Amino acid sequence: MKVMLALRPCSPGLARRLAADEALARALGAKAHPALGFLFPKFFDASGPVLPRLLELADGEPVSFLREMQCSPADLAAATHFEAVCRSTITQTRADSKATMAAYHSDTLHPTASRWSVRLPQKIWLSKPVAGTAISHVDDWTGEYVVGPQAAEGLRASGLTGFELRPLLHAESGNGHEGGHHLVARELLPAALEDKTTFETFDDGPRQPSTPRRYGLLSYAAGALAGRPDMARTAEPWGAWRTPVWIVDQRTREWFEAAQVKGWKFQPVLEAGSRLHAEHTQRWDDVLGRLREAGATVQA
Repeated sequence: MKVMLALRPCSPGLARRLAADEALARALGAKAHPALGFLFPKFFDASGPVLPRLLELADGEPVSFLREMQCSPADLAAATHFEAVCRSTITQTRADSKATMAAYHSDTLHPTASRWSVRLPQKIWLSKPVAGTAISHVDDWTGEYVVGPQAAEGLRASGLTGFELRPLLHAESGNGHEGGHHLVARELLPAALEDKTTFETFDDGPRQPSTPRRYGLLSYAAGALAGRPDMARTAEPWGAWRTPVWIVDQRTREWFEAAQVKGWKFQPVLEAGSRLHAEHTQRWDDVLGRLREAGATVQA
C-alpha cells in the first residue's frame, strides 16, 4: 500500500526551482507551462525521497497536493470489501440533466446510521444507450451509476444481492427504455470510522449540514460489514450531491472482473485491527505530520 501525491500548480519561482533539479523534475513529470513555468502532474510515493526534497526547495512556501492510494494485488486479496471508484462516465443531454436536477430538488434526504443524511435517487434520466458491458457514472454530478444491457443481464443471473435494476428514463417521453438500467441499492451500511484521515467541511455555509471528507480509504469497525449484502451503499454522503458511494464484497469484485464489466476500480475497505488498517493509519500519520510541519496540504 502506498500513499501517492502529485503537486498542484505552484508559484512560477518554485516551479523553476523544482524543474532545475533534474532528478526531482523527472520524478514529478515536469511539463513546461506558458504562465506558471512548469506543471508537475506525475504522482510519486509519499514515503520516498521526493517529498522531503520538494518541501526543502519550497522553503516554507505553501504547497498543495492531490492524492491517491495505490494498492498491491496482495492488498486486494486481503480485503473482504471494496469501495467502487468511477472509471467511466456517460453524459446526459440538457433535457436529461434538467429532469434529474428537478427530481433531486424535490427529493428528501434520508437519515442513516452516520451523522449525515444521504440522497438516494430512485430515477435517472438518460436518453442515450449505455455500452453493453459497461457500468458508468451518470454525468459528473449525479452520484449515480447505470449499466448496459449485457451487464444488467449478467447481474440478474449472478446471484449477487443488495441491488435493484430500474429503467432509464427518456427526457422527452418520460418513459423507460431498453438502453440500460439504473443501479439502485437496497441497503445502507453502518457508519464508517472517523479518524485522522477524515474530516468535515461546511461547503454551503456554517448553518448547513457539513460534508464528510477523507484522505485515504474507508474503514469500519471489526465485523461491521459481516452478513451484509454483496452490494450496498455507505451511510455517509461521500459522493456528489450528498449521495453515498457503493461498497461491494470480494465476490462482487470477482464477478465484475470475470464478466469483464468495465467502469469500476476497486479500492480496499479496511477493518479496524487488521494489518491493512494499521499500515494505512501509519502511512497517513507520517504523511500528514510531514506536510503539517511544512505548512503544506492535501486536497481531499
